Amino acid sequence: MTVDRAHRQDGLTIGSLANQVGLPEYRLRRLINQALGYRNFNSFVNRYRIAEVRTALADPSQADVPVLTIALDAGFSSLGPFNRAFKAETGVTPSEYRRLTLENANESRVGQPIPDSASPPSNSARSNLAAQ
Repeated sequence: MTVDRAHRQDGLTIGSLANQVGLPEYRLRRLINQALGYRNFNSFVNRYRIAEVRTALADPSQADVPVLTIALDAGFSSLGPFNRAFKAETGVTPSEYRRLTLENANESRVGQPIPDSASPPSNSARSNLAAQ
């Protein structure tokens, strides 16, 4: 799931995942339910999808990407089930999650020193650049 990102596949079923990993479907189902402790296959797959969505929603460089696009890219097929699964796992809607995480990221940067890579070049560096 983490390497091949099977959770992103359209129409992923427990049968198709079992074929991909080379297990009989009943053994994969038992592994997901008993060994890993998931209620069912959908909750197992949605955990990976929601983790991917949470990462994207917290990324400032993706702040302009619509939530629906992020959800579809992660493997959800429609907005309704995505919103329900996301809120059930996080306690907030995807839009609220994005707003809160981006606000927290901005607040944590306030008062932080600017990294050397972000500061303007020194006079000697400017001279070297101008000479080139």
